[in-house]
Amino acid sequence: MWDGGTMVGRYVAVLLLGLLMGSLLGYGIAGLSQAPARECLYEPGKFTYPPKEGQEVVVVYGFDANYPPFTVMQPNGTPVGFDVDVMNLIAKKYGWRIVYKPWDWSTIVTALENGDIDVIASGMTFNAPRSQKIWFSVPYYSYVHQLVALREDRRSMEELLNSGEYVAVQIGSTADEWAERLLKSGYNFKKLGLDSYVAALQALLDGRASALITDSAFLGPYLKRNPEVEARIRIVGEIGAPYVYAIATRPQDKWLRDRINEALEELMNSPKWNELLRKWGLD
Repeated sequence: MWDGGTMVGRYVAVLLLGLLMGSLLGYGIAGLSQAPARECLYEPGKFTYPPKEGQEVVVVYGFDANYPPFTVMQPNGTPVGFDVDVMNLIAKKYGWRIVYKPWDWSTIVTALENGDIDVIASGMTFNAPRSQKIWFSVPYYSYVHQLVALREDRRSMEELLNSGEYVAVQIGSTADEWAERLLKSGYNFKKLGLDSYVAALQALLDGRASALITDSAFLGPYLKRNPEVEARIRIVGEIGAPYVYAIATRPQDKWLRDRINEALEELMNSPKWNELLRKWGLD
């Protein structure tokens, strides 16, 4: 038998319970909305936030020791080059102290991820695979990849890349990536991986390789300083679209990246930038 009073009582009890739960849930959501939002999707790192007032900022600068004219380690242990000058000017603007740390190029991205270094400024190409691991500043220089052969070798690009002979590249470079991409697409050559573009070029000159995949950012300035080498080689053609260089940082180091971008854009819009380009043969 239907008991109207009992059912009404149950209905009221359920309604009151629902209102109570809704109030508690609303209070919880309101509390969450008042919590400070995280500024970064990553766990805070060394340079996520500004340093405390008066605290010295020490930036460990990783670079390729043999990538002229961007970064070169001199015999006395002093680094020089276009990128070294840029990093020194950025550090001077903010009063940072730079610790110079040459690193093997094939593992330099891992070194940045692991915290062994804080930045990479050494002709580091901004591309999709790298940007999945590390984050970049605004770009500051553009270049193209080139296939190079000895001057007396008159074969075309297609012939050289299908010769079955050695093509020299720097291990871990974008030229290395291009060689892998070309091999996977069906070209027939053997890759000769070396530890620098200088070494790869020397392999071509010595006859250990029939061609070289390099980039214009290295080759152009190098030939200006070494006309005897320019007389021995020829640029067969360009490979792919233009690329750009940028300064690499860890994703979570937002404060550091913001300061670098600020200083870099200021420098690029000043007469000093053109002076640096001319100084290092990059104009």
